[in-house]
Amino acid sequence: MNTPKQRTIPVSENGRMNLPADMRRALGLAGSGHLIVSLIDNEIRITTASQALKRVRELASPFKPSGAYASDQLIEDRREESVRENDEQDASARG
Repeated sequence: MNTPKQRTIPVSENGRMNLPADMRRALGLAGSGHLIVSLIDNEIRITTASQALKRVRELASPFKPSGAYASDQLIEDRREESVRENDEQDASARG
């Protein structure tokens, strides 16, 4: 289990703060960049875009169809729906 790292850091009047170097390194940040900052239950969570994407993939993995891409299944479903709608419109137009 990861031991949580915790620091007290100053926040300037305009809201700026510095993320400590060891925490930047732990996140894989080198130089400038962007972070995702979330406010959850009155706590601030900071993560990288790559870590957020990894988390989304982990959460979605149980719903992934086996042997196919979810996007392929979605496209197939939409095409079938479109054919049904066109058939219904044709039937309505005929009578």
